[in-house]
Amino acid sequence: MEPIPSSLKKSEFLERLETVKHIASTDFETYAVVKEKESGQHYLHYSFTHINLSEGGRKYAYEHFLPLSSDDVLGIIFGEQPYTFPDHWLNPYYRSGSDDRMMWFDPRENHQLEDDAKTEQEILSKLQSFKQAWNEADDPEELTRKLLGEIDQMMKKEKDQ
Repeated sequence: MEPIPSSLKKSEFLERLETVKHIASTDFETYAVVKEKESGQHYLHYSFTHINLSEGGRKYAYEHFLPLSSDDVLGIIFGEQPYTFPDHWLNPYYRSGSDDRMMWFDPRENHQLEDDAKTEQEILSKLQSFKQAWNEADDPEELTRKLLGEIDQMMKKEKDQ
């Protein structure tokens, strides 16, 4: 398989595609399985329209293309595999912007941010508990050592994941 380019010219990429099966549509979203004519690579095509009310209702169309394996194609076409964006788009895919480019995007890079946010919330909760306990503590220094030890353990646990 050829290496995936980090960006493509959108208009040229779209010319190389043919629709295999329309999957679903709403007023603002469309899903279809498409195939690149030359390579035979299948994609799940997700397009949506964004209406920017602050610009007088100007519409922007965005397109995403998730590469599919043969099993994925069959699973989606026969309704046995979930496909909705963003919940089931966990692998890298192409996405468009407001220009004529398709950019390679890896959603897995953002999963660490979710883990970091969860750890931050846990630390904040511990700090709030610490603040309440500080005023009633017989040994504030021991309380502080305990808190710092717990935070160190949380940070080590996150780093190991």
